[in-house]
Amino acid sequence: MNKKKFINSIFITCALTILLLCPASAIPAQASNITLQSTAEGGETIQPRAPVIEWVFKVENGVTYRRLYNYSTGEWIGDWIPCE
Repeated sequence: MNKKKFINSIFITCALTILLLCPASAIPAQASNITLQSTAEGGETIQPRAPVIEWVFKVENGVTYRRLYNYSTGEWIGDWIPCE
């Protein structure tokens, strides 16, 4: 009888180990349909979380200048800086 209990406990331990080691993400999930809500004006409610800021370059009298421009707000940031 002790031998049967020992074998059963090994079986249960192996089964639990296999269940714990199998990742839950391996089970395929169905993607839910996402709908965009509109505001009263008809625009979408999604807004970017970070502003889009990039360098803008120009060449004047053989010298290259750069300046930051915020494309999200349409405003310049800082002054023109000569590139070295």
